[in-house]
Amino acid sequence: MIKNKQKINFAVKRGKTDLSDLLNLYELNYLKLQKLLPNISVDGETSFSLPEGKKNSKVIINILKESKFTSRMLVSQNNFSIETIENLIMEIAIYHDLRMIEVIRFNGKHQFWSRNSFPNKNMLSKDEKFQWNKYLSEWLEFSKREGLAMISFKD
Repeated sequence: MIKNKQKINFAVKRGKTDLSDLLNLYELNYLKLQKLLPNISVDGETSFSLPEGKKNSKVIINILKESKFTSRMLVSQNNFSIETIENLIMEIAIYHDLRMIEVIRFNGKHQFWSRNSFPNKNMLSKDEKFQWNKYLSEWLEFSKREGLAMISFKD
């Protein structure tokens, strides 16, 4: 029998995010995207691979110029080594004048509000928009650090 029982608090208070956190993340992601793709204002397509164990997944980035100050970027990642994982598709708005980017669509789901009521019909978390942009931030870091150029050799 253990006499010195310590009370363990399993309820961890989760930090709440507010609008300033979200805007800071937009700015940070813009800087990370510039490091990954220095010419983001140019229309076009870029592709590279990301390592996944013995296989690589393929990333295709399409940048579409909409106006002088905004662009749309479509990021798709497929050929995952785990077949049950669905392809990743992110639609991102780039605001060149504000130097911010924002995930506006993630795997076909559109998120307008920065905070959701919970529960909701789509079962999105309260801070779903922040989570999408946080994922983009981590994905950009990983892509910059681990991305592989696709080089083809002709015989």
